[in-house]
Amino acid sequence: SLVSVEDASVTTCSQNQTGNAVITVNALPNVIAGNDFISCENDVVVLTGSGASTYVWDNGVTNGVGFTPAGTATYTVIGTDANGCVNIDQVTVTVSPNPIVSFTADITSGCAPLTVTFTNTTPGTNSNCVWSLGNGTTLTGCGSVTTTFTQPGLFDVGLTTTINADGCVGTVNYADYIYVEAVPVASFTPSSSVISVLNTQVLFDNTSTNATNYQWDFGDESPVSTEVDPIHNFPNLEPGNYVVELIATSPLGCADTAVRVIIVNEELIFYVPNTFTPDGDDYNEYFQPVFTSGYDPFDFNLFIFNRWGELIWESHDATVGWDGTYGVGESIRVQDGTYTWKIDFKTSMNDKRVEVVGHVNIIR
Repeated sequence: SLVSVEDASVTTCSQNQTGNAVITVNALPNVIAGNDFISCENDVVVLTGSGASTYVWDNGVTNGVGFTPAGTATYTVIGTDANGCVNIDQVTVTVSPNPIVSFTADITSGCAPLTVTFTNTTPGTNSNCVWSLGNGTTLTGCGSVTTTFTQPGLFDVGLTTTINADGCVGTVNYADYIYVEAVPVASFTPSSSVISVLNTQVLFDNTSTNATNYQWDFGDESPVSTEVDPIHNFPNLEPGNYVVELIATSPLGCADTAVRVIIVNEELIFYVPNTFTPDGDDYNEYFQPVFTSGYDPFDFNLFIFNRWGELIWESHDATVGWDGTYGVGESIRVQDGTYTWKIDFKTSMNDKRVEVVGHVNIIR
């Protein structure tokens, strides 16, 4: 209150004094701190008083300047107007904690492509849930979401969600949460894909990628090999096609398979004598080519021609030799001399037809 004294006169000459005083009472300022409100944890709030000229807040708050409340508190402001009159008001700021965001994955590592289902485990009623995946994918949904990582690597996963009651937002990011391993590519190169029973050794050059373990099956009932670049001897008594399988495996067990066929050919081995002596001494009595391997005995033909090119004898059985005769019943002995022979047959491995021609001498 302000008291004014007007028209006062003072005299020292009289003991009795009279006068009038005018007192003006100014109203207190209507200081307003604002309505109580809820703030989310770590939010910046601004308290601004009104109804006065200057304002002083407690708890270290500066009028109109943002700050982060440490917790729920009541703040008092002292407002002073132009007349120096003072009034106060209070506002309560309730700090609501942000949600403690969490989630799980049904799998965190595996082979590409890796399909993962993420489940939101944040307590409370969530809304506006946004998933940020390290593979560039963004998903929405407050329950479970599923995505497929097609490329290998380490991936962060983050989730941002809002608690409906207070509208507070929480975020969590799990660094390197998903590990996707590259699938191996199995491949190999044999030193030869077609070999002979005379030399059945094959060197295998392993050209696989993204693998650390190897398993070789050579298709010939031999033990499995775990070498990187094995050397293998195929059976030399059993020509045929052998399917070689390589399984290349990564550290997580991702696997790929490569297959090649190794052909082991039976070697064509035969001998044709150039002279025989059908003289009845039981030694060297027949002209008989000797076939050891590599031919089809069911497709064999031997022809004998004289010097004029006339066919004088033939056989379709490799076990039957020419005794030096011709004619009906083969009872006529040919003259000593040189005769032409021709053999045609089919190989046993690839059905290739072969024809060979030569000469044989008869000496009695």
